[in-house]
Amino acid sequence: MDEQLLCRLEDLPDGGSRGLLPDGFDDRLLAVRQGGEVFVWLNDCPHEHRPLGWKRHEFLSGDASHIVCYAHSAHFDIRSGRCFAGPCTGEHLRPVPTTVHDGAVWLSGPLPKPFDQAFD
Repeated sequence: MDEQLLCRLEDLPDGGSRGLLPDGFDDRLLAVRQGGEVFVWLNDCPHEHRPLGWKRHEFLSGDASHIVCYAHSAHFDIRSGRCFAGPCTGEHLRPVPTTVHDGAVWLSGPLPKPFDQAFD
C-alpha cells in the first residue's frame, strides 16, 4: 500500500487533537500531537462504538492530558490508547498505522476495522 497523506503537522497543533478522514458528520480517525510524535486512533469508543469527540477536532480532556469519550466519560491514555477510567476500563482504542515525515502525517498501512466490525 502506498502511503496516504492524512494531514500536515502544521494543521495539528502541538498538544492538540484533530479529526481526520471525514465520513458524514464524523471523522473516521482522531490524531493527537505531542511535540514531534503523533498518535492516531480509530474514532470508535470500545464501550458502545460511538465517535469520541464532543465536537469536531475536540477529543481531549480540559487539560489535554488524555483522550475522553464524551458520550459516557471513558478516559484513554494518549500514547497507549488504554482506557483507564469509565465504562470500558482496561479496553483499548484501535491504533492506526502512521508515520511522520516530510512535515506530515501519513497513513502507512490499511485502516483497522472498528471493534464491532473486527470479525465480519
